[in-house]
Amino acid sequence: MKFHLFNPENDLALAAGTANFTPPKNVVAFRNALAALPAWLADEGDNIYAPNLDESWLRRVGLSVGLRHQGEPAPWGWSANAVARFRALGIEGPFPDPARHRLLSHRRSALDLRRNLEGKLSYPLPPLPKEITSVNELPPTDRIILKSPWSCSGRGVVDCEGMSSANIMRRAADSIRRQGSVMVEPKLRKIRDFAMLFDNGRYCGLSLFLTSGTAYTGNIVAPQSELAEMLGTPLLNETASAVEQSLPADYRGPLGVDMMIYLADNGRELICPTIEINFRRTMGFVALAMQRRFGRGEFRIAPGPQCGIQLVPEGGAFSATFQPR
Repeated sequence: MKFHLFNPENDLALAAGTANFTPPKNVVAFRNALAALPAWLADEGDNIYAPNLDESWLRRVGLSVGLRHQGEPAPWGWSANAVARFRALGIEGPFPDPARHRLLSHRRSALDLRRNLEGKLSYPLPPLPKEITSVNELPPTDRIILKSPWSCSGRGVVDCEGMSSANIMRRAADSIRRQGSVMVEPKLRKIRDFAMLFDNGRYCGLSLFLTSGTAYTGNIVAPQSELAEMLGTPLLNETASAVEQSLPADYRGPLGVDMMIYLADNGRELICPTIEINFRRTMGFVALAMQRRFGRGEFRIAPGPQCGIQLVPEGGAFSATFQPR
């Protein structure tokens, strides 16, 4: 039996690095509105933390989970703050080492994965990203992406194309001042973003997500064969196998590896398999659960009410829905 906690602020808590972390008000509103979302990932008999939820709603939508503060802690993501929240709820473990988890969640892990994939794939990989601690190490080009070490899902990421050198230096210096370094990656000619999902080191499936600008809005929900067809590359199976063999051996739990199909200089469509690693659950896992339960459609998250199958109680600042097709 597990006790699930939806803590989408965890990436911010990892960046803060302290147990006593207070998320922004808009993040708290998002967390409260979607507190019931882990119920779709839970097993029968598990519990979820949703203090404003009535068990009758769970039964009405066909979910056999409870609201007791009991079970093995299973947050959306681990951090010192997540451990503190469980302890405040009367849960005393088992907990992973928060310091080790914070270290894993540094963008350096994606760089390590990139190095570990050398020689394991039949196709060439893009140039290595570089971690720098001084703006003097910046390359003389605006065709770069800057990434703060502790930042995920589009936060802390700066596309420098078209920016002045002074502005690029300012943004890099800000990351170095706050987090000690900044990751510098060459900008690739993106065709499509996607992710591969893993749990306890084993490959689970593809995630094709939808965005508005850089903001996540949902996932395409379909059988894995259809998602692979949408991506249109023959390189997926070998990539999944190579990444599975190259992930950190001491991490147990769900994770998502964000990837990209891009156009190489020779005109070939290739995969960049190491955009970032999210050492936590992602919305892609919800999309997998939606496919098993409902079939094809779209999983959507947006402010305010939406049409479709309601995955969380209505009336919150955000809604989560499945829209069949």
